Amino acid sequence: MKPIRPKAPPGTRRFPLLCLAALLGGMDVATAGAGEGTGERQETVCAVQLDPGTAAYEVWGAGQQRRAFADELLPACFERTLEIEEFSAEEPLRWVFTGPRAGVTVFIRTNEVRLAHRFYDSPGFFEVSGKSARHPEWSAPERTFVVTGRVQTVAVRLDGRLQLALCVNGREVHRQEWMHDLSRHQLYLDGKEARLAGRWLRPAPVEVAVRVKSQERHQTMLGFGGITTPTAYALLGEEGKRRWWKWLAEYNLLIQREYPNGTRLHAAMDNWDVLADATPHYYGDNFPNGEISDFDYNRRIQSLGGQVWFEFWKLPPWVGTNVQRYAQAMVSYCQAAQHRTGRPPAVVGIQNEIRQKPEQWRAMTLALRHALNAAGLTQVRIHMADAGALAGGIEFAKEFRKSDEAWAAIDFTASHMYDFQDFFANPDGYDQRLAEWHSLADGKPFLSTELCINAPQYQTDSYRVALAMGQLYHKNLTLADAVAVCYCWQLLNVVQPSYGATRSLFVPDESNGFIPAPSSHQLRVFGAYSRRIHQGMVRLTAQSTDPDLLVAAFSAGGGRATLVILNRSVRPALLKLDWPNVRLTTLEVADPYHQNAVQPLPARPAEVTVAPGAMVSLTNVKLKL
Repeated sequence: MKPIRPKAPPGTRRFPLLCLAALLGGMDVATAGAGEGTGERQETVCAVQLDPGTAAYEVWGAGQQRRAFADELLPACFERTLEIEEFSAEEPLRWVFTGPRAGVTVFIRTNEVRLAHRFYDSPGFFEVSGKSARHPEWSAPERTFVVTGRVQTVAVRLDGRLQLALCVNGREVHRQEWMHDLSRHQLYLDGKEARLAGRWLRPAPVEVAVRVKSQERHQTMLGFGGITTPTAYALLGEEGKRRWWKWLAEYNLLIQREYPNGTRLHAAMDNWDVLADATPHYYGDNFPNGEISDFDYNRRIQSLGGQVWFEFWKLPPWVGTNVQRYAQAMVSYCQAAQHRTGRPPAVVGIQNEIRQKPEQWRAMTLALRHALNAAGLTQVRIHMADAGALAGGIEFAKEFRKSDEAWAAIDFTASHMYDFQDFFANPDGYDQRLAEWHSLADGKPFLSTELCINAPQYQTDSYRVALAMGQLYHKNLTLADAVAVCYCWQLLNVVQPSYGATRSLFVPDESNGFIPAPSSHQLRVFGAYSRRIHQGMVRLTAQSTDPDLLVAAFSAGGGRATLVILNRSVRPALLKLDWPNVRLTTLEVADPYHQNAVQPLPARPAEVTVAPGAMVSLTNVKLKL
């Protein structure tokens, strides 16, 4: 190869660039111009140079190597391009990217790219690969990519759709699912005479106009929450409980959705909150999380301005298909709750995730409304039976609507949305299903009753997975007009961390005296919405000129307001905000490195830069501390 001499200005830092993560099939790519294929303006960050004069680093167990380290923390979504001006070496140039649990290495030769990804977060990998490294690690088999001519540019894009795309010489040659976070990158070169010179490129910021139309009003919010299982709450000591209530207030998680005693409920209905009678609920090899109530807990939630929702999962055996016994059990709970807490639950559901014959659902609904009214519980509202997936929820709603009487007896529509996990690579493909659901609701307010990760392939503490869920929260609020959004579990008793990281927002931290601790990045993404969107706030129409900058605006009246922004693109977004008569005072950031961190507003609050993969809340609404 004829060397191309570097054109970097004198004194430029030696600085590496990029990332890569994928398995490449055997393909041949002809040489193309640098930067082709993206269609986006790129900016030069700096030059990069490794030559015989570069100092070598001692890498324990690997000898001395010439390395260059990027002094940046990669955003959750990014694109980095290495433009090679000169490269000659006997050994391949290695570009190494690392994250908390996994990493990627790309090997670059003059006319060839080899790629492998690796995992290193468990000593169990020694059993897979043998103890040949100085740290636990298993690397996937390398794949080879042959280039016609020479490698001029390599670019990697990690986007908000859990996708990783690889470009060589300006052409996309590979795309795959990639859920793991990558935070650091470096490159290194072996060989005394080896040399490299080039440039590091990244997408330039894009200007995005956001307009809020205060006159266009939508749903009024009830709030956010989930299920705090009493068996997990009971593990907390006094300090743990004190912290728990502080967490709930700060994150505005004030809807307690009950999974009450079902199959172990006595026919006398006298053991609603007897902890020893909790129906075991198992995840993997974890300690059982019981289905039971805690009226003392519910009273505390209500005293903070929150509310309780009640719904059976599996019915007590003595109820069977008898709708009168079912209605009697529901009313008994409401009466016990009123006696023990001072008020009945705000909302009761027909049944959770159980498919009944449509005529049985309708009979249950009418019997329940009649029994509640007869008991003087006219203020207790009812939501329809909720399915585990929105596709099922649509079926349920169609069946409920076949009876005008049963449909009129329901105050809220409700559904879980576990099928959104099938759309992580194409989140906007879910919009059609949401539109159909919204149309079927026909004006009835919607409770998004249960959201979390339960697909095996996504069970990891990854910010990128949490960001995928963030798009679902946004769509619930802006496309389905949800008046409340609930995670599955708020506090879950688990030992195996994957279950805590995906099913629950918090776990009891047994290593620190059983205090509640965020179980993953899910809390910060959920909190980007819950913390500053309070009960009684009204959603306003908000429009963005970039479909990858998702915006949701809410007003509390009197000038109090919140705008939540999610940037799912690989480009920084320079926000140009048009929201007349609203003065926002606080900027809050959620990203891989910040858990809802308050940061200073720029001198011009209408101009805020949102990093790729980050969430920003602009608000003047105070936290509920």
